[in-house]
Parts: sequence; structure tokens; C-alpha cells
Amino acid sequence: MRKLFFPVFFACLFIIILMSGCTTGQTRLLLSPIPPTATPLPTRTPVPTSTSMSISVLPFYDSQGTQIQVGEYSEQLKTDDLQLLTAMAQEMAQQKEILTPEQMYVLAIRLYDLGDKDNSIYWYYEAQFRARLFQQAIEPAQYININDRTFELTTAYDSFQKLAGEYINGYAGCNLDNWVKFTKMVKDDNPVPPELHKIFPDVIFVKQEQWQAINDEVSVGLGKLIDYISENGETIKQQRAQQNMDSQFCN
Repeated sequence: MRKLFFPVFFACLFIIILMSGCTTGQTRLLLSPIPPTATPLPTRTPVPTSTSMSISVLPFYDSQGTQIQVGEYSEQLKTDDLQLLTAMAQEMAQQKEILTPEQMYVLAIRLYDLGDKDNSIYWYYEAQFRARLFQQAIEPAQYININDRTFELTTAYDSFQKLAGEYINGYAGCNLDNWVKFTKMVKDDNPVPPELHKIFPDVIFVKQEQWQAINDEVSVGLGKLIDYISENGETIKQQRAQQNMDSQFCN
């Protein structure tokens, strides 16, 4: 069964969060200290990965029929030829400063599906870095209307992180040194924020002079994940063994 993203569910969740008083005064939503970029282990029993990811995050991606709507690169990302997709990834890397998170998330998914799982780790964390930067830099007033484009993007990015992350993090844990290597690459590749207003022309952000500080916060969050993996290798391996994860993700 495909794992789906339901905008209504997240809309309701967002309302509950607001009612609980999590965003009061001048506190910026999602601008609290950032935890590690992703939990090293899925919170529930992962699924086998002998087949491609069966997930849906509408309107951007649906694994059924490989439906992709991420603007530029949509048609090219549908290819089932790894050589062509690899060439596309190299082209996108040259344009990384203007890529949207959804473009990078879908690239990570397609690389994983076609067997280049190492590079899928890199692009998954690149997508996550930009998505978190986007979420942190939004002008708070934009969150008032749950029908706003900004809210749709925010909830979609959270869904990509969770649904694709079960597969990609599950695989990344097969080789902890590799996991650290790719996440460090992402951290090193994002010392300064891109021009967010050019990537998201319809979104209102906080003042541009604040973007570097936000970018630094996101980088710190990724650094915490790197430190956790580096310092807790044996614990991670034991937990994976208890969940039989290596047989599900490492073959």
C-alpha cells in the first residue's frame, strides 16, 4: 500500500498546534532550536526495500505511474534509465542554488528506486536542508491561512522527509561511515543561504539579513545528527539488529 500525504490531516494538526499555544508572542514557528536533521532510526517497523518506494506526496509526486509535478525537470525525472538520471543529477547539481526542495526530494527518490542509493542519501539531505531553511525563514504571518501555498509546501516537505526518510535512512544506516560522509558533504555544501525569494517568488520571508543566521541554525541541526551517528554507532547497530533492518535495507 502506498504511503500518502493528506493535506487535510496536516491542516488539522496545524490547527491543534496553534490552539495549544506553541506559537505565541514573537516566537517564530519552527525557529526553536533545531533537533538532529532526522532521527537515525524510523519510529516504526520499516518496510522491505526490494521494490521502489511506494509513496505519494501530492501534488508533487506519486509512485503509482511515476507521476511527477515539480516544474522544471519533471519529465526527465520520470526516466527509468539510471545513466540518464545520473546525467540529470549532475545537471541539477550545477543549478543547485535555484532548486526547490521538491525537485531534490524527487531526485533522491528516483535515484533510490533505480539503485543509486548512495547518491540518494546526499540529495535527500540536500532537500531536507533547503526545506528546513525555507520553513525557518518564512514570515510568520504566512502561516495564518492553512489554504496558503506556503502551508501546502511546508506540510509536503515534512511528508517527503518522513515517507522517503524511512527508506533512505534505513539504507543509510547500513554503512554509518557512509552516512556521516554524505551528511557532512551536505553541511559543507551549504555555508550560505540561496536567494530564497528567487526560488519561492510567491512567499514572504523575514528580512534577508536574518537568512544567514537561520541557515547557520539548520547547519547546526545537521551537525547534531552527524555527531549522534558518529558517537552512537554501536547503539544504532544494536537497534537495527533488533528490528532486523539490515536484512530489509542492506541487500
